Formats: sequence, C-alpha cells, structure tokens
Amino acid sequence: MYNLVYKSIANTLTSAQVGEILVESREFNAKHDITGCLIYFEGFFIQYLEGEAEEVLALFEKIKIDIRHRSVDLLSQGNIYSREFDTWSMAYLSEQIPNEAFQYIQLMVSPEDEIPDMSVVPNPTSKRFWIAAKDLLNKIGYDNLN
Repeated sequence: MYNLVYKSIANTLTSAQVGEILVESREFNAKHDITGCLIYFEGFFIQYLEGEAEEVLALFEKIKIDIRHRSVDLLSQGNIYSREFDTWSMAYLSEQIPNEAFQYIQLMVSPEDEIPDMSVVPNPTSKRFWIAAKDLLNKIGYDNLN
C-alpha cells in the first residue's frame, strides 16, 4: 500500500466544476482501488491519495497536468500498512459544504494539548496531510467555518 499528499492552487472554479472533479475522482478511484481525501478551501487543493503504488503514481501524473489547477507540489509520499480513508473513494471537505467529517478536520488542526492520545501513530504522509490542512485552515481561522 502506498500514499501521497500534494497541494495545488485552483484555477478559477465554480462550485459545479469542483463537483465535477469529485464525481470524476470518485468514479476513477473506485475503479482503481484508490481512496483518499480532497480538501478545497480558499482556492487551494490539498489531496491525500492511497492505494497500490503503481495506481497512485499514475493518477498523480494525470493530476499534475490537469488544467484546473497549477503549482502542484508533492508534500509527502511513502509506503503504508493500512489505509486512512479505507471506505471513501474520495472524501471531500470544503467550507461550502456542511460535512460531518469536518469535525475530524477540527480535531486534527486543534492545538496539540486538545488532541486525545491516539493508540496508533499516523504514518508520515498522513501526518503531512494534516499539517498542510492545518496550515491552510489557519490562514483564515477554521473557527469561522462552523
């Protein structure tokens, strides 16, 4: 099993276009046994992908040339033992959509002393994903999104 995290700057996109990206991603990922999470916030994307290395890396090559965004920056990648998003072909978090998973984001971006002890240490790529999410949300203050 393999995962990677990247961030990028969205070109001007409507809500409908972001919705199309989600539909395409979910269909493609389901066919290729890829799971993950996409965050779209304030014109930025952060995405976490996981699956077989060959599939994830081939998808990332397609993502890098997609004209709907630019400045694609690989943040982290590596082998993993298990999936973080095993039941989601593409979880989606955005300030525009009420989302029960947003509570999980809030937990992950909370100050260290507010996060409960976890029995499993996250893998480095997963950790990088949540650090990037925290940095992005802290730019405008995630408390304003509730």
